[in-house]
Amino acid sequence: MIDPQHVTPRGRKTMAKLRVAAQEAFAELGWQETRVQDIAERAGVSHGTFYTYYENRSAVLIDLVTDTMAAFINLVSQPWESEDPRAEVERIVGGVLDTYSTDAAVMKTWMQASREDAEFGELYLDLRQRFVDRITEQLDLVTDAAGRRSKVPPPETVASVLAAMVEHFAYCRTVLGEQHSRDAALDALLLVWGGAINGMAGFEIIDTAPRHAI
Repeated sequence: MIDPQHVTPRGRKTMAKLRVAAQEAFAELGWQETRVQDIAERAGVSHGTFYTYYENRSAVLIDLVTDTMAAFINLVSQPWESEDPRAEVERIVGGVLDTYSTDAAVMKTWMQASREDAEFGELYLDLRQRFVDRITEQLDLVTDAAGRRSKVPPPETVASVLAAMVEHFAYCRTVLGEQHSRDAALDALLLVWGGAINGMAGFEIIDTAPRHAI
């Protein structure tokens, strides 16, 4: 297998073709049934060419997962502006919904692979922890400013619940095929997230009235 640092421009194009082909194969056949041959055939290359760039199908999926992780990390790492808390929650929640929609095939395969390969499970847990940590930071600010630290559940617990809610809903909607419009989904998640944040503060910080689905 070639050293990634020494891949030529032509080689990068071949790797891109293999990633697209792998995503198509995973979406059509599922993780367990996809073979290297399925990926190579869809990319229009030989087995030998595949193994020039990737050790196995897991290596291709790692590349796909890495790209998806980068999109999520970029989303949650951006500063949260305090001037319009609702807009910030909408940006984060809407961004998660959109990333799941864009990368539905990768997310589905990632979850399938994590059941038999601990590396994929660890990658998901790492990404999820980044999300939880960012939410916790904001809840810490809310509870400290309101002097309610001793009157509410631990912010990290609330953050974990909120993260799980949007993650699982996005998975059910895009991967399992539940029928919910983006507008209705966004209004519902904003209602729950806003209610939790307002409850932590002890007063209304976020207007939770529906704005999209009505």
